[in-house]
Amino acid sequence: MAEISKDFIVGEAKRLFFQFGFRRITMDEIARNLRMSKKTLYALFPSKNDLIRAVVDSILEPNLGKISALMREEKSVAGLLSGSIAVFHGLSQAISEPMISDMRTMPEIWSYVEKRRLKVLMGLREVLERGKRSGEVRPDLNIDLFLRIYFLIVNAVGNPTVIMEHNVTPSEMAGQIYGILIHGIINAGRRPGGAA
Repeated sequence: MAEISKDFIVGEAKRLFFQFGFRRITMDEIARNLRMSKKTLYALFPSKNDLIRAVVDSILEPNLGKISALMREEKSVAGLLSGSIAVFHGLSQAISEPMISDMRTMPEIWSYVEKRRLKVLMGLREVLERGKRSGEVRPDLNIDLFLRIYFLIVNAVGNPTVIMEHNVTPSEMAGQIYGILIHGIINAGRRPGGAA
């Protein structure tokens, strides 16, 4: 049998995990799907958690790279938030509900993901602080509260199930999230009581 690369194994495991979650799929099933011995699989990934971490990395790394590039290249806070919503939407499509559900019951994996998320949060925090100093962001904004709201909204609404329920495209959903977060819901051209 030809040599199977780690990337190929991670890709196959990701496909199975996406469909069934992390807990339901065994190393035996992954080895069987790849037509390789379990011994060979364990030589490359000494534990199932090692393989899960590799799958999580294969999902997170490209998206974290896009966020890092946005933070380096995007000069406006609005542009960064708009771009990051699109990245988080892409990330939400790469992780299924069964995967998220299982991760929450796997402390080692969940902690690993949370550390990565915290790194992104700190980067966004720096950008918002810079925006406050430049005057682009309101001086009274509670940055920590905003970031909490931001991630809750993106995680709750920017996922494929919600997008399908509301019959909108992913870019329309990202635009709605961005518009609500940046501009609110009140029509600036209208005064309270209906007067223009």
